[in-house]
Amino acid sequence: MSEFTQELTMAMVVTQQSTENMEYVRRLLKQKQPGFAAALELAVDLVERDLESPEVPCDISPAVRS
Repeated sequence: MSEFTQELTMAMVVTQQSTENMEYVRRLLKQKQPGFAAALELAVDLVERDLESPEVPCDISPAVRS
């Protein structure tokens, strides 16, 4: 096995482990602190939307009631 192939394989293993760890932490957080988990998911969604189309403003402030 070439050095490049070994490095690529190792990178794939690390990526897979990272993905599994992230999923585990998200599941655990949803179980232990569902409100905080939901707030984090909302923040992630908003950042992703902003990165996809930064020209569209995204106002999440509560509506002003009179």
